[in-house]
Amino acid sequence: MNHPRNRPGTLLLAIAVPLLVFVALAAWAFSSPVAATPDEDFHLASSWCGLGERAGLCEDPQDGTMGRLIPSAIPPATCYAFHPEESAACWDPTQTGMTRVDRANADGLYPKAFYATMSVFASPNVAASVMAMRLFNGAFAVGLLTAAFWALPRRMRPALIISVAATSVPLGVFVLASINPSSWAILSAATVWVTLYAATQVDGRRRWLLIGLAVLGAFIGAGARADSAIYAVFAVMLALILAGRPRLSNLIPFSAGAAILVIAVAFYLGASQGGAVVSGLAGGSASLSKAQIVSNLFEVPSLWVGALGGWALGWIDTNLPSVVEVLATAVFAGALFVGLRRATLTRGIAVALGLASMWLVPFILLYQSRTVVGDLVQPRYILPLMVMTLGVASLRPGAARAWSGPRLWLAGLALTIAYAVALHTNIQRYTTGVDRLTFDPGSGAEWWWALAPSPLAVWIAGSLAFAGVFVLLQFAILRREAARTSRRASRPAAPAMMPTAGA
Repeated sequence: MNHPRNRPGTLLLAIAVPLLVFVALAAWAFSSPVAATPDEDFHLASSWCGLGERAGLCEDPQDGTMGRLIPSAIPPATCYAFHPEESAACWDPTQTGMTRVDRANADGLYPKAFYATMSVFASPNVAASVMAMRLFNGAFAVGLLTAAFWALPRRMRPALIISVAATSVPLGVFVLASINPSSWAILSAATVWVTLYAATQVDGRRRWLLIGLAVLGAFIGAGARADSAIYAVFAVMLALILAGRPRLSNLIPFSAGAAILVIAVAFYLGASQGGAVVSGLAGGSASLSKAQIVSNLFEVPSLWVGALGGWALGWIDTNLPSVVEVLATAVFAGALFVGLRRATLTRGIAVALGLASMWLVPFILLYQSRTVVGDLVQPRYILPLMVMTLGVASLRPGAARAWSGPRLWLAGLALTIAYAVALHTNIQRYTTGVDRLTFDPGSGAEWWWALAPSPLAVWIAGSLAFAGVFVLLQFAILRREAARTSRRASRPAAPAMMPTAGA
């Protein structure tokens, strides 16, 4: 329990860190226009139709097809996609009327929970609605991760922080503050395995809270993407491996794991997207040659690095400077090796399974889709597996002490630089196009949000907030170490042993 004098400082950290994380995510919400994430024309239409037909928002064209009528200000196919030299000025948010689209999840391709939630914010004002959805998703991510952090036993909290922080730049922060259902898939991956495992290590009200968070995490993941339903099953498997030998006292957490399996299966079977796991993604070639299959096997790691800046953002058209990829990959690899020190047998097995899944899942999907690395299969599909694998690896004794001092400062500096460079590049890609580079990404801007802070202010605020998270984490670790040292010093010395007769 915290000493009374430490409670104000703990409360300050509990408020300041989530607030800074939200600001860092909000900066990414402002950094790009409507329909800037992959396939967002589909996700936008699906969000406006997530609660069914509504006048002025989602209407049936009455022609017997799966097409829908949505506000014309929603771009059916963005004018700036695949043209990074062009700004987003071609998008006109003032358009009125309704436009027909043929892709709106009316056929149940994706699970419906994510789109139904986003649909709550849908309105005729497309720009305001999209920003509300993005900011909600950012706040939801912060809220769920914060709740999981405080519910976890103290020794498990670093694993949650490390797994999210070391996989967040740049793709993680870009997706978490978007209307892409992959945002919920990442959140699910970060929370399900660790909260379910922690539920096997505690009892009382904390156990029930952790179970509730695990079930919620599985629900949002499976309710967003069919592949995330499979990842929820994998998360349950990791938690059970870490828990070790089944015990009667763990009957309730194990029952919760069974409930998660039921939720995952129900969502998976209810979405036709799940067929891609068996038949692959549409759009591949007739077959792969042996050389292409072997090439895929050795090229899979480019998907991991792709999530860390090696692949372009947006519609895979916003290339990032190499410094982002190098620094973010170095932190991810460093965190993996730091976590593997003093690994137990069960944790080693769990990490090995995670690494195998990171390699085999995309390889098999590429084979089934009859395509090669670089087409169809994107890093965001694999990022949840990276989050879980790094989290399990970081579940080591003394993780907080292992990251105190220069190691945390260096990792925080590297990620902050990568974050700032990636955010600046993403903003400028849409304000002026990448053919013009300036320190102020808003200089000569051809597009920006109405009534929003300036591009420069968004970039600076987001970068400072992201850096501030690491400063406060270091401060929290130092306070904890100082408190531990103080408690040791205040303990009464053990009485000296008296010599015995004949000594």
